Amino acid sequence: MNILWIKDGKIGHEKQVKALLDEISKTEDITVFEEEFKISTFMRFINIIYYFLDSLLALILMKHKIFGIYDYRFTAYDKKDINIIIGAGTGVHIRILEIKRHLKISFKRNVLSISVLVPNYFKKDFDIICAPFHDSYKLPVNDNVLYFEGSLANVSNHEVDEGIGLIGIGGKNKHYEFDENKLIEQIEYVTSIYPNKKWHIFSSRRTTPNMLNRLSLLSNNYNNIVLSNDGFDEIIEKASIKVITQDSMNMVYESLSNKGKTFLFNMNCFKKNKITNQIDQLLKNRQVGYLESSEMVDGLLKISMQQQNEHHEVFAEVEKLSYKLIQKIKN
Repeated sequence: MNILWIKDGKIGHEKQVKALLDEISKTEDITVFEEEFKISTFMRFINIIYYFLDSLLALILMKHKIFGIYDYRFTAYDKKDINIIIGAGTGVHIRILEIKRHLKISFKRNVLSISVLVPNYFKKDFDIICAPFHDSYKLPVNDNVLYFEGSLANVSNHEVDEGIGLIGIGGKNKHYEFDENKLIEQIEYVTSIYPNKKWHIFSSRRTTPNMLNRLSLLSNNYNNIVLSNDGFDEIIEKASIKVITQDSMNMVYESLSNKGKTFLFNMNCFKKNKITNQIDQLLKNRQVGYLESSEMVDGLLKISMQQQNEHHEVFAEVEKLSYKLIQKIKN
């Protein structure tokens, strides 16, 4: 089975698709071709217009590069026996459908188009959509929609290292208040009650420069804190305790897909929405632990750690989705 993976360069999207492809490869013989596809908002708009055009007219425009708008480089796939085109992210959805249409019109080849996460446009044109439950309201009831919880991550049952802890920091977002002072106090609390662990702090693209500077100062002042840029997958697999900001849903589910305890930082949400509701559900079911923070006199915080359900199981959403997807493809 030959799979063309269209990548948009966004880590959160690519890690989920890779986790799914890795899982499929455990039971199926697959060859994966990769293309990184990045376009501007304007070019995405042009793509949408092309796709609305009649198929034959669109093919002519693309073939002759009318107005020199865009080189679709379809010929790279003419001689490859591609069975599936897959990708995640708004930027690659039109690309997936255009390549599918090109192969159908030019070579009478039917390939499956699969979107991981919900596409913003042309939902009905995708053969299969793999979507998180919290986005189900965007989709009609359809046999070609396969659901999973949260986000997709590689599953590991490797035993943890009691000497390693992980802290995952997000950044400015529209769901939770990113209070730097409050987060720094909570980091100091966690690292102080587990002084014998080596704490690896990982930031994200959304982490503010000021927060990065403050984290750097922490690592300089505490021997058991290390700012890490690489090796996230290795550390999250080994860490006995992982503490994640609530805005980092992908990191939360990556943590839950490995052994070790998962805790969430105390953060105030701006308003209830699909993301905050999903996190609240994890907290309500004690699938994650959390830092409880209450203000005392003079603005001081009293912090405590509320434990995760002692008998929590490692999340295996990617394994479940892979099984359902393979069955769907074969049928």
